[in-house]
Amino acid sequence: MKLRPSFAAVLLAGACCAAHADDFDRRLNEVEVGPFWRHGNLVVNTTVVGAMAGALWLGSEDRLGRTLWQSSEAWALASATTEVLKVATGRVRPTETQDPGRWFAGGRSFPSGHVTAASAVVTPLILEYKDDHPMVWLLAAIPAYEMISRVKSHSHWQSDVIAGAAVGAAAGYLEHQRGPWVVKALPRGVYVGFHKAF
Repeated sequence: MKLRPSFAAVLLAGACCAAHADDFDRRLNEVEVGPFWRHGNLVVNTTVVGAMAGALWLGSEDRLGRTLWQSSEAWALASATTEVLKVATGRVRPTETQDPGRWFAGGRSFPSGHVTAASAVVTPLILEYKDDHPMVWLLAAIPAYEMISRVKSHSHWQSDVIAGAAVGAAAGYLEHQRGPWVVKALPRGVYVGFHKAF
């Protein structure tokens, strides 16, 4: 299966259309959210910090290290894009309103930054290892978990998490295609990992 950037564009466009559909976005019933879904920032922060630490430790000469560099840079690109979209759209979160149509009201709901970050980090890893190790597709469970968790905890609307997945996947795809730009800027285009110093 070959992923194309057009897939992420279609996903993002679909999320935007769904956000304006009357029956797509809705606040879930007031049910107790169990501890499995209530994690705060633990999952996404662990994913991002793990990618960065792995990149610094392994370096760009190592295949996994280079891919983790791509994941780290995809996170940075996706996070910047998400911040711009949050300010531009100003959508209000479900914790603050029952109305999913409250846009341009100073909110920060669209798109989900947690889902964006998780998708951005795992996409380069999936693209790099999908043929050699098909089990790498299980990493998609991380952004899927974030999507469900953010909706269940009333932190985001359904279209927010879909848009976050699209932005993150697009950033991950772009970074995987062009390679890590920070490493390319270094002398000889190589970053030697910390593990070689020990």
